[in-house]
Amino acid sequence: MTLGEKLRQIRKENDMTKQELSVALNVPKDRIKLYEIGEEEPSEFYLSSFAQYFNITKEDLLLCK
Repeated sequence: MTLGEKLRQIRKENDMTKQELSVALNVPKDRIKLYEIGEEEPSEFYLSSFAQYFNITKEDLLLCK
């Protein structure tokens, strides 16, 4: 599983759309799409934001199994 797939899985498990996550974290929806399809890697700042929002560690996010 890639980082993008993991982000998508976590977002879906939390029953959120890309738009809802975009608003919650003030991240452009198109950027979330690029992360999820693997065309861009999130910066440390965004990794921390995703981890904090979903109440997981960055390490859990990065451990893509």
